[in-house]
Amino acid sequence: MSKATPPPLRLIEEPLDEQLVQQLEQELPEVDYEFWYKYAKPHSYRYNRSCAPYADPLELQLHNIYWQSFQNENVSYRLYAAYWDERITPPKVRVLVTANQMGQSFPPSHCQLWYADRAKPLLLPVVEHLSIWIKGWGYKPQLNYPHLLACELPAGEPPRTVSLVAAACARASNSLRVHYAPRAAPTNASVAASLSFGVCVKGFDFPYVDLSEPLIEWFELQRLLGAARIYAYMYDVHPSVQRVLDYYQRQGFLELRPLTMASGMPRLRHYQHMLLQKRRLVKRLNELIPYNDCFYRNMYRHDYMLNVDIDEIVLPLGKLRSWQQLVQAQLLPFAQTKPKCGGPTALCAINGYFTKLLAPSAAPDAEPELQVLQRTLRYRNYSLPGRATKCFHNTRFSLTLHNHFTLKYLPTACRPQSFSTLLAHMQHYREPDANYTRAELVEDRAIWRYAPQLRAAVEQVWLHLDDAQQPELDDVPSEFPLQLQEDNESELELKQLVQQLQLN
Repeated sequence: MSKATPPPLRLIEEPLDEQLVQQLEQELPEVDYEFWYKYAKPHSYRYNRSCAPYADPLELQLHNIYWQSFQNENVSYRLYAAYWDERITPPKVRVLVTANQMGQSFPPSHCQLWYADRAKPLLLPVVEHLSIWIKGWGYKPQLNYPHLLACELPAGEPPRTVSLVAAACARASNSLRVHYAPRAAPTNASVAASLSFGVCVKGFDFPYVDLSEPLIEWFELQRLLGAARIYAYMYDVHPSVQRVLDYYQRQGFLELRPLTMASGMPRLRHYQHMLLQKRRLVKRLNELIPYNDCFYRNMYRHDYMLNVDIDEIVLPLGKLRSWQQLVQAQLLPFAQTKPKCGGPTALCAINGYFTKLLAPSAAPDAEPELQVLQRTLRYRNYSLPGRATKCFHNTRFSLTLHNHFTLKYLPTACRPQSFSTLLAHMQHYREPDANYTRAELVEDRAIWRYAPQLRAAVEQVWLHLDDAQQPELDDVPSEFPLQLQEDNESELELKQLVQQLQLN
């Protein structure tokens, strides 16, 4: 028997410590390895010899890659990220977590807050446990329910990291960098006067379907309407979709973050997709994490954060052409009344369903058209306000967010408002419930106002997209597939969500 020839020896150089720290932060972005390497480790950060040593990054209780664990009596927390909130006085450090209970009392916890120029931490109690879920929407024991915890600081600058512990002096098993990204000062008056909009998208889970064409159209429409940047999270996607996401990341228009389940379910393509399809409550609990993380991570960069899916477009109507004009038109009457509050915590677009059926006016032998321009048939009746709505969340006021509305907001804010359907609506490209009939379809070509700019923008993307050959995949649908990937929340489900929100 002949021996197989071994491959040529490849020498991979061991990275220097500084390089390794950078690589570690790419692998686990919420752990501040640089702070530990430059400050905490060489200077033995601790409160005293027997109290609150700095958490060693190599001894953290990591959970499913991007989470960390904290056990306090019978409550199991999964920690995702931490943020500095200076919108209130005194300021707070907020920690986005899940807990295996909700509604019950929580045992006392503490924050250990660390600064680069102080060897001793601030030791402060957790003063808030804000639930980001309402029990009436669904509850099973021991699932992972999203919460926002907070520690209140007397004053001062944001800390670099925070750890949660049961007793103030305990050795921490977790450590999160504290996010604070203030907006750069405007360079001229016109920039200062314009509003900034960020768009948040929940975890992409499209492992089998090539959504490249509608996804590019969606990205370019967000840009035309006024989005400064898209923030998205990812479970797994088709290779062709990944090419599109890579392009927008290179352009700086997209920030993409990987996401795993708080429950600990492994990030395996087929298993994870099946879980998200079959365990609806688990999915909906987990998707509130990216929406709230997106808001807090970017709330100082933008005036409004819009939570939408990739089959939804908040479209200004009439003479309004942009989100900037839309928000200004909505707030003008509000400002004239001189209300006592600072402004609406959210501005929400009423939902209208657009079917995949094509209008009779669409000629079968016409030149190929953008998919979003083909779908112009809308069901006449809009959803009721609050059902299937999507909102611009004011970053000065919102506290916790659901997919469809603001859950909690600061006391300085007014209640959310809905746009009149004369000003705007949300074009939702999916089939509605069975109680809608095709006799109710009307043609709505409002989006065609953007057709020339949209066609040109989409063409530019295809011209400059990396054309690397992708492996051929079997059974990839070629028709417009957005509705196949949606949550398919029924009108009844959404009605129940709103009713439970009003009861709480």
